[in-house]
Amino acid sequence: MEELFVSTSAEETQGIAERLVLEMEEGTTLCLYGELAAGKTTFAQGIALALGITRLTSPTFIIMREYPVTSHPQIKRLYHLDLYRIDNSEDIKAFDLDEIIGDKTNLVLIEWPERVKEILPPKRLDIHFKKSDDNEREIKIIKHD
Repeated sequence: MEELFVSTSAEETQGIAERLVLEMEEGTTLCLYGELAAGKTTFAQGIALALGITRLTSPTFIIMREYPVTSHPQIKRLYHLDLYRIDNSEDIKAFDLDEIIGDKTNLVLIEWPERVKEILPPKRLDIHFKKSDDNEREIKIIKHD
């Protein structure tokens, strides 16, 4: 499956993310690709809002944040990883990413997943962000089974 969306505001980007949560299967890993300021964190905030999390901040300096989820029937935790500052998958071994991804009650959201592509699960959603101009973003969602 592949879908393409065009967003012209942060609110639209968050709305696309919120709609995606409604269709999400348990144990989903979301991989967010795109340049700096392409909309990845704004999209992540939309995912969080849909899960009842009112404040999500990028974990750029601490790599990963964990949020409890109480408003979704299947998802119990959101893990948000920002891998911009790491060089390879060896740098995140201490986070037990395999165990986190393996727990079907977790939603795992990874910014800069290309830095650990060899350990990404085969079943995932790849979400590519492309900045068209100051306000417009193309968001392509590719489902891998």
